Amino acid sequence: MKKIFTILAVAAVSLVSAQTNLFAGSDFNDWAAFQSSLGFDLKSGEQSATGGIGGSGALKITDNAATSNIYVMTANKNMNVAGANFITLKVKGNAGGVSFNAGDGTAAGSKYFNVPAGTTGDVTLTGTGANSYTGSINASDWITIKLDLTGVNWGSTPSFSIKLQKSSTNALFVDDIKTDKNLAVGDVNASKVNLVKNTVVANELIFGQAANVSVINMAGQVVKTAEVKENTKLDVSNLAKGTYVVTATVNGQAVSQKVIKK
Repeated sequence: MKKIFTILAVAAVSLVSAQTNLFAGSDFNDWAAFQSSLGFDLKSGEQSATGGIGGSGALKITDNAATSNIYVMTANKNMNVAGANFITLKVKGNAGGVSFNAGDGTAAGSKYFNVPAGTTGDVTLTGTGANSYTGSINASDWITIKLDLTGVNWGSTPSFSIKLQKSSTNALFVDDIKTDKNLAVGDVNASKVNLVKNTVVANELIFGQAANVSVINMAGQVVKTAEVKENTKLDVSNLAKGTYVVTATVNGQAVSQKVIKK
């Protein structure tokens, strides 16, 4: 067994291509995890425990009675953006005017994605320089909105927002906000950042850097997130045996490391 672990530990860089939650809780099945990823309180948005795909959890966007455009939500913690080319999200229902932001939070580094008026089916959006808030959705069944991240600069403070038109009527369910990110296993060794000290573990990961970390299985699913400090431990005893990738942003650099759970 030691020989197998050694081979895995020194293997050349490999890629795990899968859809991954954009941020902790972005499948809305763990509302507390979703809230932990937010930088600001929700506006015109609420939990729907069964409104998602197959009766799962969802975010429900409700009426915006305000006389100004608003941010429904902004996620800027626990972000999984390294290697992402697209963001996809599932929506169902009605929205009077909705758009999306992605980037580092600055005008230069961010892109704005405006939904076409009268959207009833799947759509791919390219980024622009400003929100229009004129996009409307009328979808009786789940549709996919795909955001092309070309030109998006995540920087050291990546964020994603949903924005809503003023004085708009909405009953829009949002589910499964994900990316197509490629998990590059071995980036830590290349950048000489010692994120995880022990790559073969039984019950605990030991960290060499302070960071917000995500533990991702080989299906591309985020199975654990945490904020860790240098030389602290993270309990992973509840995870099944197998191979995982631990990702984080350290000093503005996206890093990842393969670990084996015994």
